[in-house]
Amino acid sequence: MVGNVILFFSVLSSAFQLKKPLPPYLPPAEKSRQRLVAALKDLTIVKERRVQSSRQLLYFAYALMMRGVIAELETLGRTVQEAFGVIGGKVGDFESLFIADNNEIRHETSS
Repeated sequence: MVGNVILFFSVLSSAFQLKKPLPPYLPPAEKSRQRLVAALKDLTIVKERRVQSSRQLLYFAYALMMRGVIAELETLGRTVQEAFGVIGGKVGDFESLFIADNNEIRHETSS
């Protein structure tokens, strides 16, 4: 989660400094946060409610509270994409670069 958040900040920082388009897909910080929270909930300490130190509670609270930070990052990311654009035009245009044309596939397989 921390790596995705740092990467998100780095991508946004570069876009502001260089005033260049952003990639169509930004780091999946929310998905990684959700995986971390799910992993924390699966711990036997949490399931049995045997949390004994404030450090364990602090870590769990940190993972839960990052939700707001990540939501703001995603909002800022969409805003910056609208302001500076997206590499390849739009997300759909970018994805179309990786979709093979049926005629090209037939030509390549017949060779």
